[in-house]
Amino acid sequence: KTIQYNTNVRTETSFSASPWEKVDMELTVSVDTTPERSYGTFEFHDIEEGGERYYAEGGMWFTGKTLDDYDGIFELPEKVLEILEEWGFDLSEI
Repeated sequence: KTIQYNTNVRTETSFSASPWEKVDMELTVSVDTTPERSYGTFEFHDIEEGGERYYAEGGMWFTGKTLDDYDGIFELPEKVLEILEEWGFDLSEI
């Protein structure tokens, strides 16, 4: 599933953080829960700069319909969680 939305974002490192700003983003979430895989991905980027300013991606691991783990960023974006809940996934382990 791919959606576009407007949200507050900023970059943050161990040295500093940029100011918050409203940005149009595009998010793609994909999940394959066949017995062989039980894996998903997410990718999001800013639309205006084509992902040159804000970009992230990562993986998600499932047991059945339960999200067990993810990697790629510190915290899953709220929109990713909303999509997973819409698809009936259990997020109680995260």
